[in-house]
Amino acid sequence: YDYSLEQGKVIDEADESIGFLQHDNSYLLCKDEQKIIPILITNNEKFENRYKLILDAPEWAALNVNNIRLNAKKSGIFLTNFDTTNVEGEFDFKLNTVSELGKVQRKKNIKVDVGECYALELELEKEKDVVCGGEIINYDVTIKNAGTLRQNVKLELDAPDWASIENASFYLSSEQEKTVTLNANLPDDVSGSFLVEVSTVPDNKPELKFSDKIEIDTIPKLACYIADISTKTSVTNFYNHDLFFAKVRNDGRKEAIYNVSLEGPSWVSISPGTLELNPGQTGNLNLDVNPGADLEPDTYGIKINLESNSAVYSKNVDIVLKKESEFVKKVKATVTFYQYYIYLLILLVVLAVIFINQLKGARDKIKKRHEKYKVKKEKLMALKLARKEKEKEKKKEKELERQREKQIREKETKKAKKRIKKLKISLNRIWIYILFIIAAIIFIGHQNRLFNAKYLPIYIRNLFVGYLYYILIGVGIVVALFLLVLLYNFISKKGKKKKVKKAEKKAEKKAKTRRKRYNIPYYQILFILLFGIVIYSISFFGLFENIKNFFVLYQYYFALGIIILVAIIFLIRFYKPLFKFLRE
Repeated sequence: YDYSLEQGKVIDEADESIGFLQHDNSYLLCKDEQKIIPILITNNEKFENRYKLILDAPEWAALNVNNIRLNAKKSGIFLTNFDTTNVEGEFDFKLNTVSELGKVQRKKNIKVDVGECYALELELEKEKDVVCGGEIINYDVTIKNAGTLRQNVKLELDAPDWASIENASFYLSSEQEKTVTLNANLPDDVSGSFLVEVSTVPDNKPELKFSDKIEIDTIPKLACYIADISTKTSVTNFYNHDLFFAKVRNDGRKEAIYNVSLEGPSWVSISPGTLELNPGQTGNLNLDVNPGADLEPDTYGIKINLESNSAVYSKNVDIVLKKESEFVKKVKATVTFYQYYIYLLILLVVLAVIFINQLKGARDKIKKRHEKYKVKKEKLMALKLARKEKEKEKKKEKELERQREKQIREKETKKAKKRIKKLKISLNRIWIYILFIIAAIIFIGHQNRLFNAKYLPIYIRNLFVGYLYYILIGVGIVVALFLLVLLYNFISKKGKKKKVKKAEKKAEKKAKTRRKRYNIPYYQILFILLFGIVIYSISFFGLFENIKNFFVLYQYYFALGIIILVAIIFLIRFYKPLFKFLRE
């Protein structure tokens, strides 16, 4: 009752005649396929026998027959059909056969591994990109064979003509990976959004198509690096060395390096030679104009060119050469020659404007004090007259003396009025003398060549450079003292009324003593004599040179101190909230 079972190689379909090739190992089947495994059964006896076939397997694996009859010494083939749709994994099938005569049993284990045979992974390095016309862009395309079979990969490209793939056909073993290049060589004027698709079909199986896409937005070259040049369209030059500017803004979509050039006469130059700008960023160009005196008055055109990635952006500018009239030249020469005197005059006028309100305030205070004095005096006179009327009968002899006192007091009031008028005039004269003395010092120093008035700004600047810290310390001390005085006044106002009255009386006494001093007739003469002696002494002992050096050395500190003082005065004078705060 002897018989045998043998496995054959996998076939795609069964015909009337099947060529059997023995296969002893496990089977590798692909997912989503229909395959057949032939089994060869041989009757080794000298008599006929019948065999029953039993397959222990899932429903997607089945035998084509359940029994088979074989004559003596004959062989037959029965088939195991496999449908691996949506099936994946390793399986071990049990095939049992039993002979009808003798009940001899034979067993066969069929090992089957079902997997993805045609799985490919295709990926582009980007999903979307923005490129400019005229650029050559390369993208990496990665293909991996994730299947179990070796594949002949042929890449196909669905894209415009300017896109291509290098090495589009190659073999990949299982789990092998390869990277190819997708080239995009864009024309200069290309514009729009393009979809580029790379795909492949394993072993001509269109249902297993693998692909990936990239969306490429293209911008024409001129719009991609566009430069906006803003400057004057016309520049007038009076044969002077002049400099003007041009602003450049990158209105494109990408960073640009602009090569700067200039078309025009040789006496016009531009810098810098290159300009690197990000999108939306602005840079400056410097145009140097230095025409020669032999050029004819005319309009000369220049052209500013910016080149980036073979795209050129331009701006035309007209330079108009004109000759100045003699009158304008004389005016400019005069202003240039006397510019430092003009600066000094402006400074004096500013100081006069600043302090004129203070002078007016002082004058008004004096008027108010005088009016109070008159009112007080009138009250006293009224009281005295009342007393005189009551005492007329008793003191007739004293009436004459009182009348004399009255006349004397009237004379004193007249003298007081005259003194007040003189005081007003003297204050104005003091400012005039100060201004006159400053102008005289400058004129004498300039005429005696002790210094050059033309270089007064330089002297002042050097003075400030040498003594900057001392001047700043002095200004700080003045400001501190000024604030302390304001604090003192604030505290003193909250004192008792008696102290206020005493302070007013003391102030009136001081004002009277000052008026007496200012009303001394020889005061002005003495001041002028002392000033003349000082000037003569300086000249006699040769101190002008030292004074000049001192002013030259510390001129910057003088100028800075004056500027700071003027700024503080302007701030207190014109900034009303601060002035109100300080008054409070």
